[in-house]
Amino acid sequence: MSENNNTKKTRGVTLREPKDVRRVCQRVTSKAFREGLELEYSGRIAQLMGIWLKAFELEKLEGIERRLVALEEEQGKGGQIG
Repeated sequence: MSENNNTKKTRGVTLREPKDVRRVCQRVTSKAFREGLELEYSGRIAQLMGIWLKAFELEKLEGIERRLVALEEEQGKGGQIG
């Protein structure tokens, strides 16, 4: 078997985390406002804002989950809460 020596060419952006989604939404929205097209694309911008908000919520939820795990581990070690 021969190896594939072709380098992978990527296009666009990689979306692996909620912050990546937020960054793309922000770029697209900012471009529309810079070009004065916010009214023409208002529906699309509103949809992007909903996506941005959901990504923001997911980021916050990750932090809450980390803190909850830490509290549960502490409680499991004998440190009762409350």
